[in-house]
Amino acid sequence: MQQPFVFSFFMLWMTLSGAMSLSFTPDGTRTGFYLVWALLFILPFFLRPLAWAERQFRPAMTLILYRRKRAWVHLAPWQPTTDLTPARVCLFWQSVNASTCQALEKNRTVIISSHLLTGFRARRVLACIDESGLTVHSRTYRIPFTPAKRALMQLEILFRQWRWRTDFRRDWPVLILRRKS
Repeated sequence: MQQPFVFSFFMLWMTLSGAMSLSFTPDGTRTGFYLVWALLFILPFFLRPLAWAERQFRPAMTLILYRRKRAWVHLAPWQPTTDLTPARVCLFWQSVNASTCQALEKNRTVIISSHLLTGFRARRVLACIDESGLTVHSRTYRIPFTPAKRALMQLEILFRQWRWRTDFRRDWPVLILRRKS
């Protein structure tokens, strides 16, 4: 299911970029059409330099999103997840811990969902929360990672990090923390 989805996306994008390039080159010159078509087709690959520029202005490793008395802690989409040095991995998890504690101070329920979350890392987050003096109930869920979601993740990695990844987990870990009153 994953490969047909990715192939369909590329075929659809190639068709749409061709149609847009036809509308941008009304004079009918063939070289202008092919040049505009190629530029429009490679446009998603400019997400990597855009993410680099965004990292220069927004160096935060995580985001906290607030909705309906809940907080979601996420990896910032402009941060890379490959070829990380041990110091960078440590910095990322310190940011997750700090963001989680900050979110728990303001909200009663905090949700951490990441493809990088493992059971060991969830226990480390809980230990950090205990060290900060907060008491929480925690629950870990495993959400199925469907082929369509894996294909979208594959496309995002391709466009943002310029690499092809095919091995993904079958489930998506979600850690739900509820602060005790």
